[in-house]
Amino acid sequence: MDANSLQKRMSDIQNNATNDPSFQNALGKLFSGRPGYKPVIETKQVIIKCKHCGKIMDDSQKFCDECGARVERPQKK
Repeated sequence: MDANSLQKRMSDIQNNATNDPSFQNALGKLFSGRPGYKPVIETKQVIIKCKHCGKIMDDSQKFCDECGARVERPQKK
């Protein structure tokens, strides 16, 4: 099987997964034990506060807007 046919097959499988209710039911039953289950992936939002002034900042900021202190991000485990 060459790369193009493999890519086409993967695309076909993806389309079936998103458009075919019987495929979704089978997948839901496989994951949860009940048909029609749709998994929801939640991510925990990390709140970043300035260590000096306590201002809540965006995840993209490197320095605090209020006091100019460098943002210290929590370490990922």
